[in-house]
Amino acid sequence: MSMDTAKSLNGKSTDILHTLDHLGQRIRGRLKPTLVARTVRYGLRRDLAAPLEHVSAKIPISSRRMTQADIDIMLPEDASALPPADQLEVKWRRLFLDKAGIANGFVAVDERDGSPCYMQWLFGRTEADIVADLGGFPRFGRDEALLECAYTPPSHRGLGIMSAAMALFAEHATDFGARYVHTFVGTENIPSLKGCRRAGFDPHMLHTRRFRLFGLLRDDTFDVMAEDDPRRRWEM
Repeated sequence: MSMDTAKSLNGKSTDILHTLDHLGQRIRGRLKPTLVARTVRYGLRRDLAAPLEHVSAKIPISSRRMTQADIDIMLPEDASALPPADQLEVKWRRLFLDKAGIANGFVAVDERDGSPCYMQWLFGRTEADIVADLGGFPRFGRDEALLECAYTPPSHRGLGIMSAAMALFAEHATDFGARYVHTFVGTENIPSLKGCRRAGFDPHMLHTRRFRLFGLLRDDTFDVMAEDDPRRRWEM
């Protein structure tokens, strides 16, 4: 066997192992400890035509399109130096990246040193197929967009970056004609819900996902809440 052939086979083996590892992570992520389970998320919406008071972080930030260098810094392939919970967060976002790609990603930049300090993806009507492949989201109209998969690295937490960055990222939806921007947050994740509220997002619908057969089967329902639904006005 030639050296070039051996290198080619080793490269293919690495690709196969990488694919199997990702598939295993996805399967483990879907399995649930009980026969029947349920999760509920708020679908929050921002009307870009409504005025929003300027939202600032505790540090100066700006926004720009995501680059591969940002991925390498914020979602390192070797995340062993991070706490276990963050290692899992990085793995899930790399799985998200595999489906979503980098073209629709945005990052907030710490203006003090130019480092990326927050990331999220913005999808418009031309990315409907990507959103459908991601799963867990309703079909949006032509004037709607989706802002999803937020992540703040440990080094920049507690600085109010999420709200300020989301407010900036959402504005880019007007570039492709969207008026409404949606995002989804678990009903028990109060810190993130508060952050979304500061960024101009208000509860609009409830997403209920039901798992059966230990998570092997699942279905999603999206119910728009009435204007007088008290769940729209939970306390900040």
